Amino acid sequence: MRLDDWRFSAKRAWQNHFIRWTSIVTGVVIIAASVFFLWRLIPEGWRSGILVMHYNVYLGIDSVQSWQWIMVLPAGMMAIFLINILTALGLYRPDELAAKTLVGFTAALTVLWCTGLFFLVLINL
Repeated sequence: MRLDDWRFSAKRAWQNHFIRWTSIVTGVVIIAASVFFLWRLIPEGWRSGILVMHYNVYLGIDSVQSWQWIMVLPAGMMAIFLINILTALGLYRPDELAAKTLVGFTAALTVLWCTGLFFLVLINL
């Protein structure tokens, strides 16, 4: 797909209310959840220089990393969001259903990711 084709498809997709508002709300939720997650965990990492992340309360699975690694979870989700939305915008003209499905999947994945981040903060603090 050429850039001009992608732009034309993206313009048509952005006119669709479902794609536009789902993308905007999903992006805002990702940013808000990332800010909450980092706001809660960065001070813990600054104090000791390392961050011990407990991923499971019952089995005691731990990850000991320097505190900067805490940025990987929000950055990873933002990368997934951007790749999925850009792909959906390009897919809109050839296959509208696939574009809407990809946007909806991204929104559902964001809900699961936010739930996981919330419980990760709850377990570790």
